[in-house]
Amino acid sequence: MSGKPKNELNYVGRPIVRVDAADKVCGAAKYINDIEFPDLLIGITIRSTRQRARILKMNVPMLPPDVTFVTTDDIPGENYVTLFNKDQPLLAKEVVNYLGEPIALLAGTDEDALRKLAAQIQIDYEDLPAIDSIEDALSGKLPPIYGDDNVFKSYGYIKGEPGNAFAESAFIFDDTFHTGYQEQAYLETQGVVAFPYRNGVKIVGSMQCPFYVQKGLSPALKLDPHDIVVEQAITGGAFGGKEEFPSLISGHAALLALKSGKPVKITYDRHEDISVTTKRHPSKSIRRIGFDKNHHITAMDIDFVLNGGAHSTLSQVVLARGALGSPGAYKCDNIRMLSRAVATNQLPSGAFRGFGAPQAFFAIEAQMNHAAYRMNIDPYSLRKKNILRLGDRTATGQLLKESVGLEKALDAVAERTNFTEKYNQYRVQLHNGQPLKGIGLATFFHGCGFTGKGEELIKATASVDYSNETGVLIRIATVDMGQGMNTVMRQIAADALALQIERVIVNIPNTAEVPNSGPTVASRTTMIVGGLICQCCADLLKQVGATAEKRDFAEKVNMSNIKILTATRDYRVPDDVVWDEDKFIGDAYPIYSWAAAVVEVTVDPVTFEVTVDKITAAHDIGKAINPVLVEGQIEGGSLQGLGYASIEVMTETGGRLNQASFTDYIIPTTLDTPEMETIILEETYSRGPFGAKGVGEQPLVGIPAAYVGAVENALGVEFGEIPLTPEIIHRRVHRERRENTNY
Repeated sequence: MSGKPKNELNYVGRPIVRVDAADKVCGAAKYINDIEFPDLLIGITIRSTRQRARILKMNVPMLPPDVTFVTTDDIPGENYVTLFNKDQPLLAKEVVNYLGEPIALLAGTDEDALRKLAAQIQIDYEDLPAIDSIEDALSGKLPPIYGDDNVFKSYGYIKGEPGNAFAESAFIFDDTFHTGYQEQAYLETQGVVAFPYRNGVKIVGSMQCPFYVQKGLSPALKLDPHDIVVEQAITGGAFGGKEEFPSLISGHAALLALKSGKPVKITYDRHEDISVTTKRHPSKSIRRIGFDKNHHITAMDIDFVLNGGAHSTLSQVVLARGALGSPGAYKCDNIRMLSRAVATNQLPSGAFRGFGAPQAFFAIEAQMNHAAYRMNIDPYSLRKKNILRLGDRTATGQLLKESVGLEKALDAVAERTNFTEKYNQYRVQLHNGQPLKGIGLATFFHGCGFTGKGEELIKATASVDYSNETGVLIRIATVDMGQGMNTVMRQIAADALALQIERVIVNIPNTAEVPNSGPTVASRTTMIVGGLICQCCADLLKQVGATAEKRDFAEKVNMSNIKILTATRDYRVPDDVVWDEDKFIGDAYPIYSWAAAVVEVTVDPVTFEVTVDKITAAHDIGKAINPVLVEGQIEGGSLQGLGYASIEVMTETGGRLNQASFTDYIIPTTLDTPEMETIILEETYSRGPFGAKGVGEQPLVGIPAAYVGAVENALGVEFGEIPLTPEIIHRRVHRERRENTNY
């Protein structure tokens, strides 16, 4: 629905203040730890102290009568969390596959007493050989922990004739890139409350996807999904970390609640939250790229591998997006792609903002920066020759028919930063002990909505109700987790019906009260769910013969004597969006958002500390429903990408994370935030609400490669991993000095 002409819109395109702003600023918003429940018990988790081992025996002391103890024997149904595969148990029974895996649960009124009891429970193990890395997982030298080959999922394809294209290339470059873990670092840790409710259980918690939790627990609790009511509490951030993981912690709370007959709350402190929740997948990319004499890309050969950890969680869909992003935003007719997500005895990896794209785009964009340097062409000009444009086809053969703002984004950031002149100037600066300047560039995209057939599987549904007494009620399962979703939906509905925005409210996401509009992920909320809201509003107008232009909806409803109007719409994938999952070809997404970013840095040549001076980012997101919220998403995502690229170091030893607090795991603060210039480009999408696409994930995706490119420009040294710390820079620069006397 395109809506009214731009000049007639009262709310869309305007910086409407967030509906929840006052409550959050004043401290009135009630998060899960603020909600009171009568007779509440506290739940805690007893976890594995081994990376991979067989459980031989659990020695449990005499427990007080007011303490509830749960093991696998108390699981009424099947012992797994439903997602894609049945490989993640609610509680480990015979074998543990990562350090910190849940084995048993305790609930009582005194948390300190529970911790002391938990310390008295002794578990005897028989250690088994652990798979520590991607290389171990694929070596075949250790007993597999998943299937016969440790591969959760693989995608691959061959396009054109890459062998012949490489043979005819004027330039060929081989590179390997690595990325590490990244912690979501949401403000509010994981937390849920479960209590017996009617014929089943009700769960209230900090989460992104209430229907995921309902579906995920139905087989384990042996309850009909309708007997598991799930409601989102006000959520203090998520970034993907509260997509699949709440199903696990909710299952634990539900088991304790059903056995005790009382409400049970489980909330993690920061150490436990960091230590046991899912992270961004570490990755390894082995890449070959070829160019002709005019610097046009001729061929790519890509081997993209993700470390999925001990259980598959969402690895297969994270892998799909990463595989689709690995060829980058470039035209290339000859590609060999192989991608795999593998099992290791590490903490399970899961959803995180960008969903595989940050790993993939770091590799391709860093390789493009390396190629530009080696071919003596500036990174902007190299990209200008090769980027996708309207009418081109993507690596999977998708025709780009509309809303392609990549070239505008690239030109905008290059012009605003005077990129080419600075890049050439910094490339030849003298390393004389003075601070060194650098500038780096990246171009990138993000597919809006689920990959491939994802939206067909979800079959999202949304409803809008209206009465003259109460106004508009939007009923959707999509959650506001800090991004301002409730405000955007109110803007869309208010202009679609030509009503005052104060007359529009959004229902609390509760599985018993709202239809399943799908999870709050994949940069789909505004485009997919907002689009359904627009369609519902159009249906309401038709029901009473009103139009948004005449602003006569409320009057017509009143005249009709109908007390309540309701409209419901199901999302249907457009007929011309065709995807072949088996061949991995076709229309991977209905539409794409496009972006380019420039990062400017100053590098201390003695300590190799890097100061980021400025980030300039241009994003084509279709219509910006709320420009201030869009700017906030771009700035916040850019800073998150900067942390991923530079200081967010997370390593493990024997499966145990070495950085499990904000003392050790460092994230950017306001003091680390550089100057940011945001450029919003509005190449509208004909099927989006008022022309909108998506913005939530994209801003993070390109920043790491731009950051590393800026450091490389300053030092004249190439790097192939993130986070790129001063220690890594120091080692690489001094190696270069030993090997190259011209440095």
